[in-house]
Amino acid sequence: MRLTADTEANVKRLNDSEMLSVRMIDLSPSGCALVCDAPFAPGDQLEVGISSPSERIAPLVCNGRVVRVDRNGDHHVVGIEFTADAS
Repeated sequence: MRLTADTEANVKRLNDSEMLSVRMIDLSPSGCALVCDAPFAPGDQLEVGISSPSERIAPLVCNGRVVRVDRNGDHHVVGIEFTADAS
């Protein structure tokens, strides 16, 4: 089951220190979909950070891998599958 979302998130490739701001458009227990300008490729390993709306709740930070990339105009819709080493 996927939940529709419209929130900012941050991603970075696990082998890179550059953090990119993206838009998360849906979320499920096993993954999420992001809209971004950056060209990711299937198999890319990412760290995904999703801010919490409350200061009392820590942000969600987990690792995942790109399983799908679709072009939508000037943007890319990136499907992420969370990996077992998520924290």
